[in-house]
Amino acid sequence: MTKLIGYGFLVLGVALLLLGIQQFGVYLRNPDQFPIYAMLTSLPEADRTMRLSQGSMVLPVGFFRISGMLSILLSAFLLVAVVKLLISSGVQMIRANTRDLARQLIAEIRRLDSGDSH
Repeated sequence: MTKLIGYGFLVLGVALLLLGIQQFGVYLRNPDQFPIYAMLTSLPEADRTMRLSQGSMVLPVGFFRISGMLSILLSAFLLVAVVKLLISSGVQMIRANTRDLARQLIAEIRRLDSGDSH
């Protein structure tokens, strides 16, 4: 059962990686489709205004575009971390069963060898 779950994690990790790469390409071609980017770049001037002691300063939209692009990049790093976790967990679950199987085979071979020598 653990081996089956391990294969499930592997398949889920690869599927998530493929879907994430495709979606990341969409967001890089048209960043306005990324919700955080769209929200940051559509802020009204009143929300972009900073009050200073000598008056007010309106932050340019480019500042928020850079922040939006960084949020897309950070979400890509998060995707990579989740995919790495799924794949490494799946491999560890499969490898654990392989070791158990190897121990069982070695024990069986030793038992057969001891039975043949008599």
